Amino acid sequence: MDVIPVMDIRGGIAVAGQRGEREKYRPLETVYSNTSDPLAIADALPYERLYVADLDGIVDRRPDYPLLWELSLKKKTMIDAGVVSFKEVNQLAHICGDLILGTETVNGLRVIKRSIDIYQERIIVSLDIKDGRVLTKFLPKTPFEALEVLEKEGVNKVIILDISSVGTLGGCSYEIIEPLVEGFPSIEFTVGGGIKKEDIGKMEKIGVKAVLVGTALHRGLLEG
Repeated sequence: MDVIPVMDIRGGIAVAGQRGEREKYRPLETVYSNTSDPLAIADALPYERLYVADLDGIVDRRPDYPLLWELSLKKKTMIDAGVVSFKEVNQLAHICGDLILGTETVNGLRVIKRSIDIYQERIIVSLDIKDGRVLTKFLPKTPFEALEVLEKEGVNKVIILDISSVGTLGGCSYEIIEPLVEGFPSIEFTVGGGIKKEDIGKMEKIGVKAVLVGTALHRGLLEG
């Protein structure tokens, strides 16, 4: 089981996510650093990989390319910069690491299919879920039906991201996750949103490949 630290960035600093209510995000406080500087935190994290959510890209469509590049030189990154079009995927592709296409922002199946055709294993689709429904303009709103469509388009790496649980330490939404993992054995799943230490072993048992951990990790709750 891979544990992947989460870092949200906005305006050049790391911020703490809370239920997707981005206007309420505040500078990140972490046990790994006495600063909210993303590069200092990345240096201090004892993990090889890093998931970066660039809110300048997701909210304002102005990704912080220089900062993303510097982070990618320090860690094996997974980057969600709120891409909408294939042009934006291309603009991110010069940065090392995996490229995340979130259902909340991406403009349609054609973008996903073309991205997979060109960048193959670097592409991960994030199934962005809030209150049990998929955030999307082009997919069914139920997670299972949305994944049926994505699988037919060749998607084989998926993040199940429960935005409702981000920053809450509320635990995983097993009632959503388990049917998806069981129903789509050809897909490699990563799970994020509200994950606590005790969720990690449970996720591994049901077949999840990796977990994205933010609040629990930065508060030092994974130790011991």
